[in-house]
Amino acid sequence: MMRKIISAVFTLAIISGVSAQGRVDGFYKGKGNLDLVLGGGTEVNSGFYAGNRPISLSRTINNVNVFIAYGITDKLDVNLSTPFVSTGSESALQDGAAYLKYRILEKSLDKGTLSFSMAAGISSNLTDYQTEGLSAIGQQATVIDFRPVVHYFMNNGYFATGQFGYQTKSDPTPNAIGAAFKVGKAGSKFYYDLWYEFQVSDGGLNYLGAERQTTFKQLGTDFHRIGGTFYMPIKEKLGFFVGLSSILDGRNVGDGYGVNGGIVLKR
Repeated sequence: MMRKIISAVFTLAIISGVSAQGRVDGFYKGKGNLDLVLGGGTEVNSGFYAGNRPISLSRTINNVNVFIAYGITDKLDVNLSTPFVSTGSESALQDGAAYLKYRILEKSLDKGTLSFSMAAGISSNLTDYQTEGLSAIGQQATVIDFRPVVHYFMNNGYFATGQFGYQTKSDPTPNAIGAAFKVGKAGSKFYYDLWYEFQVSDGGLNYLGAERQTTFKQLGTDFHRIGGTFYMPIKEKLGFFVGLSSILDGRNVGDGYGVNGGIVLKR
């Protein structure tokens, strides 16, 4: 039963927002298994970091997400995601993403299992959405992402996952590096986790900076973010989840919190 819960839960890595919790996880679906996540959420920002300077600027972002995880083999997974984003007067499909994750090494220890994986993915805008002003939905950047993932799963259900990523982005959006760390427990009747993530851009311009940008695509985005997720199965092939997240600090990013939830369907 625990393995079935784990298989469903760890499809939740993307749906609470772009890059939230890291783009992949340390668990695998198993050959032929498929999970479908239908979720949505709201991000409420009461302020904004113009560069590193906090300013008063309110903005609410709503999203609906579809996420699919499929086990091609026991060591190879594919993840697909498509978010629909609304920022007040603008609504559109945002950036679709496709990731492959391969388990290179797995070693059994006295109290659990340690594994090392490599993941690679690409994301890009699905529509010609708004990139400017308060109604901007994104930067329309094509992103190629590579990241190693280290995962330790204990026999009692507790786990820890760490990953580091480098994102190459299409011009004029600056490249970025980031990392995500997650701890939690997958039990027979519930699952929970707590996570922390940061991102640092390689340069880029600042909103309202001395060197004014001609497009929001030029902005460099940095952030420190924390959050958590709770999941509970309803039936063998159906469960629900809720999640919370909050920005601690950043650069050219909204200052606020997010809530999300949805259902997980298994096949």
